[in-house]
Amino acid sequence: MTQPPPSSQPSMQWGPPSAFTPQPGYPPSHQMPGGWAGDVPPQRLAVPTGPSVAQLRHWAEMPFVIGGLAVTIVAGVLAIAMISYGATELPTWALAGLLAVLTPLIAFFMIRYQFYSVASNGIPVTPHQLPELYAIYTELLAKMDVPWTPNLYVINGNGVLNAFASKCQLRRAYVTLFSDLVDVAYELNDFTAVKFVLAHELGHVKCRHVSLWRMLTTAVVRFVGLDATIIRAQEYTADRCASYYVPEGARTLVLLYAGKRVYRNVNIEAYMASIAAHKDGLWLKLVNLFSSHPVGFRRMAALYQVQLRGWDVHGKML
Repeated sequence: MTQPPPSSQPSMQWGPPSAFTPQPGYPPSHQMPGGWAGDVPPQRLAVPTGPSVAQLRHWAEMPFVIGGLAVTIVAGVLAIAMISYGATELPTWALAGLLAVLTPLIAFFMIRYQFYSVASNGIPVTPHQLPELYAIYTELLAKMDVPWTPNLYVINGNGVLNAFASKCQLRRAYVTLFSDLVDVAYELNDFTAVKFVLAHELGHVKCRHVSLWRMLTTAVVRFVGLDATIIRAQEYTADRCASYYVPEGARTLVLLYAGKRVYRNVNIEAYMASIAAHKDGLWLKLVNLFSSHPVGFRRMAALYQVQLRGWDVHGKML
């Protein structure tokens, strides 16, 4: 099975999607978590290729994650100590630490509820449902050697260009694409952008951004104001993963900022000149600092460099 041919429109030349070569040893189907019928192959390449997870990570990710984990452990221990010594009221930071301690007990129910709220309102992608998208996805699964085999869903985006990866069981994940991203691929017969987005989301899974232990730190890091910083670093990491496996799609992410139709007419060189013309001062740094995702100027400045320097580009945290 091959992907649809690239668009013949006179637009930015980012390259057509590559043909999908089925990997040996894939079974015809397996059961999705919770009984959903699916066909995403659980096997991966016997010998993984590409950089290690440590090499793919953005430089800022693990220092902030480890810092957040350390603060969470201290807050949790102090909260338990205060309770054991008869404290009847806990400060907010201690409540956040206590919530981290209790997270494993409630995580299963939260994860399952969120998964079914998405899956029951989405379209599972299989060889018989959006097969072109399925072919791209299974190709990426084989190349990227993700630790789990996430199932893929498409949900109604209602005009929003987005995608996300999350957990469906304590040790399993799933990926969701908003339909507006898929519209870009099918309406324009160009799957380059959606392939990059899929690689980005699988990057989150590969680098274990959806693992349970990261959920434990959420309440405390949010209280101390590190949540946006950690998420921003993780987004850069996922972009680095996608830039390695789908380098031809890096600049197509401008569609998130121009829209699914206008982006094809964006002059990327003129756009980068506009970014350079804006003063790289305090206000841009502040906006980026408090954003959970890198702002468009910062993100596209990094992705623009992929074609010039290769995938190993670290976006600015400020």
